Amino acid sequence: MSQDLELALRYRMEGDLVVLMQDAVMAAAAPGWCERLADVPLYVMKEDLQARGLSSGIGMELDMPGLIRLIAEHGSPQTWGG
Repeated sequence: MSQDLELALRYRMEGDLVVLMQDAVMAAAAPGWCERLADVPLYVMKEDLQARGLSSGIGMELDMPGLIRLIAEHGSPQTWGG
């Protein structure tokens, strides 16, 4: 997960949003990642946080309807990782 997130951040352009989902939500609860992601427009999938018993230290929690709205507003997402 950390290599995929590193790669996504490296290629992220100004104005790009980051949505953490599935196992990537663990970065939202990890102190080292919280610091690195502090200045990134960040969303974290609420269902994935709940499934792992985590709470987000950063970003805005997002549900599936919210994700669909973001995609409709910003276009198709680029995915990184498995």
